[in-house]
Amino acid sequence: MQTLLAADIGGTKTLLQLSSVDGEVLFNQRYASSEFASFEDLLAGFLNNLPADYLPIDAACLAVAGPITGRTAKVTNLPWQIDADVLCQIMPLQQVMLINDFAAVGEGIACLNPDDLMLLQAGKPDLLAPRAVIGAGTGLGQAFMTPISRGWQVWATEGGHTDFAPADALQQQLLDFLLQQYVHVSYERLVSGMGLVNIYQFLCDLQQTASQLESTIDIPAQISELARLNDPLARQTMQLFVDIYGAQAGNLALTVMPRGGLYLAGGIASKNQPLFTDGRFMQAFLAKGRMQTLLEDIPVYLIRSSETGLRGAALLAQKALYN
Repeated sequence: MQTLLAADIGGTKTLLQLSSVDGEVLFNQRYASSEFASFEDLLAGFLNNLPADYLPIDAACLAVAGPITGRTAKVTNLPWQIDADVLCQIMPLQQVMLINDFAAVGEGIACLNPDDLMLLQAGKPDLLAPRAVIGAGTGLGQAFMTPISRGWQVWATEGGHTDFAPADALQQQLLDFLLQQYVHVSYERLVSGMGLVNIYQFLCDLQQTASQLESTIDIPAQISELARLNDPLARQTMQLFVDIYGAQAGNLALTVMPRGGLYLAGGIASKNQPLFTDGRFMQAFLAKGRMQTLLEDIPVYLIRSSETGLRGAALLAQKALYN
């Protein structure tokens, strides 16, 4: 039996999916990435639990949260190095391709159903124009897509590491606070899980308030939950986070001009949808002075699905088998 492997490898979680060539999902597994010393250890555990007739796997596509250099990748928020050629040598894999995780999200957008999307701004869609995607999770991913004769060419970027630019006096204080800790303050330092923690700590310091968080529990998730319970400090944290997120999404939109649509991905947005639908995110997105009317023409969507990158990786694994 021919089989395909798709992986979405991130600093917090890794998703693995085995499927047949016709798209039937055979196995689906989620792992906490930090529990493994290497991706090889994680993958070996997954493969050891598969029936023998599913091996070797004919094609694998690994979507990695980090830069890809040739046939190797480095996970940005983990000490994992991944070498596609080494994996083919030591694992029952016939071929392996590596792709940036947000390039995989870009590929996966073509697999989404209407129910997977929430419209934030209708704009004036242009089907022949580029698309872009931005998403906060463990880090901040960005990619853009240009139309080709059969679908889309996806271009991965490291735009999440561009310099953070304060939009007001409070954000300037936030930048000053973070410059005491980091040599370089990028948007990822603020628009990500660690960004939520950084903003919360800044507000605690600014207001001389003790943290209410438990260090043994997922801290970004605690902040989100406290905000839902109307804790003032957590709610202010989430609001500031949304302001900065919207501003960087607007920066991406001005850079790429994605009249085909800008897509908001990542777990933080999908798990906190009300914070992105009350108008605050779009207000920050559009706050570009003379360029506001330009951005009003760009369709903006929130992706509800948490497995868009995995879908994109599965699609690419299927294509690799026939190329």
